[in-house]
Order: sequence, then structure tokens, then C-alpha cells
Amino acid sequence: MSTVVSVLTTKDGQGSTSLALSLAWTAAEKRRVMAIDADMSGTGTLADLVSLDFGSRGIGNLFGTMAISGNLLEQQAVSVRSRPRLRLVPGLQGFSGPGVGELLPRLAPALAVLPEELVVLDLGAALAHPRQESSRRTGQAIAQISNRVLVVLHDSPARLVKSIQILKAAQLPQAELVVLESRRGALRDQIHRAIAEHLPGHRLSALLPWDERRAAKAEDSAVPASVPGLLDSLRLAEAAPAPGEANGRKGP
Repeated sequence: MSTVVSVLTTKDGQGSTSLALSLAWTAAEKRRVMAIDADMSGTGTLADLVSLDFGSRGIGNLFGTMAISGNLLEQQAVSVRSRPRLRLVPGLQGFSGPGVGELLPRLAPALAVLPEELVVLDLGAALAHPRQESSRRTGQAIAQISNRVLVVLHDSPARLVKSIQILKAAQLPQAELVVLESRRGALRDQIHRAIAEHLPGHRLSALLPWDERRAAKAEDSAVPASVPGLLDSLRLAEAAPAPGEANGRKGP
């Protein structure tokens, strides 16, 4: 059974897609990996970041099916020629989809039978999708299909305040916070205090250096930015807990 890692953020533009792709790209050096662009905002960019020619394939083709099987999902996956162990399911292009709270329960049976050792779901700003029924139900749906849930935050004080508000409302089970530091750690103590005070149930999993210029160059070159020690920082070289059981919590 695949280890499923969901990567999301609280607002578009905070680096969740870049981190999800870096994670999948790095892991695919030694393992079989599938990256799925499940950002329902309609701005799917995962395939674009590696200049992938995907034709008509993509996650949008699964919306009209009554049930999503592993075979149907694999039909939408495209092999990344420069990374032979990596397959990618492109995201939506030009139209928005349902909230992930609606999509993920239907996707769960397919995820359970994939041959890949690791599946990385890029969920974008899933908790802020305008068509979701409630952010709390969305969070529960994410937790039920995930071994790990990584919430990407930016170290900007203004962005952090908004992220805390969204995460408080969602009460996302088993969430692990990944903070991208663009200020060379200058706000690290402030970030630790804010998380400890306002999000005591969320674990700060990693503080990662982030350089917007380097990220832009990586996008231009179609080679994902490498983050030194990424898998070790996120403990993804280890066996993952079963879905819904990370951080000592058990699923329903």
C-alpha cells in the first residue's frame, strides 16, 4: 500500500505546489512515486513546473465517473521522462472543481491499490475553496485518506496570522506545519511562539529555507528546486503511520 502525503496551504501562492513537487522529485530518486495535482482552484501547475506534455490527461477526466478505480487513475498519469520513477496526474486547466472534501472520498479506493510506494497529493488552498461545505469536513476528508498531512506556511507575519485563523476554524486532524523561511530565520522565535500559543495541537514539522528567486529559476528550467535534507526533515525516509493515525490520533 502506498504512503499518501497530502500537501496543502491556507492561501494560494504560499509554496505548496513547489514543496509537493520537490518532495515527489526527491523521493523518486530511489522510490516509485505518483504526484497528483488535486488543487481544485482550476490553476493546476504541477505538470507545468516540469514542462510535461500531458495531452488530454488530467484529474478533471475523473469527475464524471461514478467510482474512481486505480486503473482509471493510472490512465490519467503521465510518466516524467527526466525522472523515470515518477508519474504525475495533471491538474485542472481553466475551470475549478469540487471541494476536496467531495473528491477525496471517491479517490480513496484508487489510492489504496496504486503500485507506487509514495503518493504526493498537492491540494493547494483546500481549506479556503469557495465550494466546500465546511473547512472542518474538508480537514476530516484529508485526514482519512492521508498518512501524513503537511500544511505549508510562509514566514510573513501577515500571512501567518491569516493561516492561523483558517487552521483554527478547520481543526485539521494530524496536521504538521512546514514553514518556508524567506528571512533566514529572523522570525523563527516569533513563529514558534505564535504556533505554540494559537495552534497548540499542531506540530511544527520543519523549517525550510525558501528563496523566491531560486524557485523562479527552477520553474524556468523545469527542474524542481532541491531542498537539502528534505526527506530527512520530514521523516519520510521512515515508515509512515496508517491514515488517520499520525501524531497519535486514530481515524474514525
